[in-house]
Amino acid sequence: MLRPEQIAFSVACLANYDLWAALEAGRKLGLRSVELLAFAGARHSIGELAGFWFEELSPAERERLRAAVADFVYLSIHAPFIHLPLFTHNPGIRREARRQMRVTLEATAYLGGTVSVVHVNARPFLKPRDYWEEMVDTFRKLGDFAGEVGVKIALETGYPHTVEDYCGLIEDVAHESVGACVDVGHLVAYMPAALRGTLEGVQRLNDTLLALVERLGAKVFSFHLHDVRAGDFRDHRAVGRGVLHWERLLRYVHRSAFAGPLVLELEEPDVEEALRESQKLLEGMLERFSVRERKGAPP
Repeated sequence: MLRPEQIAFSVACLANYDLWAALEAGRKLGLRSVELLAFAGARHSIGELAGFWFEELSPAERERLRAAVADFVYLSIHAPFIHLPLFTHNPGIRREARRQMRVTLEATAYLGGTVSVVHVNARPFLKPRDYWEEMVDTFRKLGDFAGEVGVKIALETGYPHTVEDYCGLIEDVAHESVGACVDVGHLVAYMPAALRGTLEGVQRLNDTLLALVERLGAKVFSFHLHDVRAGDFRDHRAVGRGVLHWERLLRYVHRSAFAGPLVLELEEPDVEEALRESQKLLEGMLERFSVRERKGAPP
């Protein structure tokens, strides 16, 4: 059963805020869980994103950050991924990327987090199956390290570009510390280009999302929540401003044993209003589910 404290915000929702201001803004909205970015200096379409480089923090700065997030119920950390491919022909970059993944896992544990979100990347001119065994071996080894420090790895949807390959990768890794971060908007990448922005595409997107969640079951460790705009399938919109069937998805998740964070990850110019709007919509759904259950009806 989902609970309001599972609704989290990524600091990426609050572009152009520094890290401390972003944390305070989330608190003022009543959000009780958060996802931090283990990288700094990146931007999206709205502006610069607040984050940190764990290795560059002094002991005092690390302790300040740990104290600043101690009151959040759920804490997850998004690992670096921009300009940092885990899978590449360049051995130096490959070694550094995997080292930074281990640093992120250590940072997650130090700060009291439970999940590190990691991107799987495409290699130019190769299909996923061309380097499948390398991916499986890499995530098993990272899973071993995650288990040692007491956290989990959630591979974010988006790549591989089919449900079969994405789920198959997690299933083949077959590691208790490696699962999924279902980024609901990234499933747009699984849609044929001709269907994007069409009614058929909307139906397929929602059906694909639910099928993926059903297949992965307990291997879903976290969600990234945002909507998909009707006309062009642009994601990272405020919840309720797009075409995703939220009641359908969350009703299924509510009935499941999912106990991780539901992380809002928005890219809207009205940063706080979009976050507040999304939060209220989700809280309203969870309240309706609970009321129905108290009356003895299914959610």
